Amino acid sequence: MLLFYATVVSVLFGGSSSLQFESKCFGSSLTFPFYLGPPLFYGQLYFTPSTGGPSQLMMDNMKAKHPRIKVERTSVSFIQLTEKDEGMFSTSHDHGAKQNALKLRIMACADEVMQNYGDKFSKEVPREAEFLEFTPLQSGDQLKVLWNRSDPQAINRGRGQINRNFYNIRNLNQADTGFYNFRGKDNTLISRIKLEVKAWRRYYNREVNEEVLIENPPNIHPWTGAFRPELEMENQTLMRGGRLLTEEETDSHSVSFAGRLQAVSGGMRISRVEITDSGTFAFRDRDGYLVLTADLRVNSAPTISPPFPTLPLVGLIAGILFALIFCCCCVRKCCCKTSSPKRDEFATQAAAPLAVYLHDTNQPHCPSYCAAPAVDPTAPYSMNSLVSRESTTISLEPLVAPPGGQGVDAAPSLGQDFLSSDTEPTFQLKGPHYAPPLSSRSTFSDVYTSDKLNFL
Repeated sequence: MLLFYATVVSVLFGGSSSLQFESKCFGSSLTFPFYLGPPLFYGQLYFTPSTGGPSQLMMDNMKAKHPRIKVERTSVSFIQLTEKDEGMFSTSHDHGAKQNALKLRIMACADEVMQNYGDKFSKEVPREAEFLEFTPLQSGDQLKVLWNRSDPQAINRGRGQINRNFYNIRNLNQADTGFYNFRGKDNTLISRIKLEVKAWRRYYNREVNEEVLIENPPNIHPWTGAFRPELEMENQTLMRGGRLLTEEETDSHSVSFAGRLQAVSGGMRISRVEITDSGTFAFRDRDGYLVLTADLRVNSAPTISPPFPTLPLVGLIAGILFALIFCCCCVRKCCCKTSSPKRDEFATQAAAPLAVYLHDTNQPHCPSYCAAPAVDPTAPYSMNSLVSRESTTISLEPLVAPPGGQGVDAAPSLGQDFLSSDTEPTFQLKGPHYAPPLSSRSTFSDVYTSDKLNFL
């Protein structure tokens, strides 16, 4: 038992000494901590609103002192919370010093709806709803009942209408901005809506000396138009009741639109706009509610850059052409140097088989002007087949046919430049054997005789 009392005392005094924070939605209920209710707390409970003002006694000795404080056997609750219930709850014993115990914050917790000026707002009425109340966004203390199920004529007090279980508001303006709460029979919050009505907004971008048509608000007549220059706070009235004001009727210190502003069908036209025309145009209805804002930005005319100088352009083109020609020459020269050794090697390899064909394997190596072997007249090869296998440096003399009908072909004669410095040799064919090649080292005579060639 002693341990139980010690626990109760520690919770009562130690727990209450720490400040507790709570956040609740609008229309909901707050249940206080157990150490602020029976059977542990028998002191006084005070409330101080966060907006300022005197403290209010909410409970004393477990008895409610406020109509929305509900004291049960084991708990204490604060029902149907509103924005006014945001603040600090403190405790006291025997009306002595106060000690902060709980700080309450009220949240809107509403369905947000955004509409433009002149639009229509429609919301289905819940079946369990008994009445609809409205609170302006900026004036939470101006509560107004718009509809009551038990008193259908109460709808005439507001701008809305009930049609087929829907609450409708036509031609919205800023006066309709606020919270719409549907409540039940016991004043319980069923549905909460935050409606915000905004003005239309347009943007225009022009350059100096161009023309701009700022369109009028849709289906709003008459209207008042004002202009606020950029980076300034004062407005200049340009139109009142749908009529343009004269220069004398406007502020002489404001921006002048004399001779450039015209009221045309569907809008307001400004010709030859200037830099000083940059700013915001605002249009309001006859009740002063904002309908449309138009932002105009006038940019300076773009400067035309001077043409590119001709001489530097010609020099640049000439330099590029010279660089291209120089690169081409260098590449061509490098390619020629690379291909020349390959061409010589190819020529040497092509001539090598010819040298092997023209010389006997038992003969020593001789220069490229060694004579070709004599042709066997009895061989079945023609002179043309032999010539096709000879080197292109060997010249063949025309064949001489003997007058006696002897059809023996003459041996080819080789020029002096092709042989050595000795006199040109004369061939005399005997038998089927080839004559050895002629050279300066040969031991044979330079003159050969043959009975077949002796026809003279």
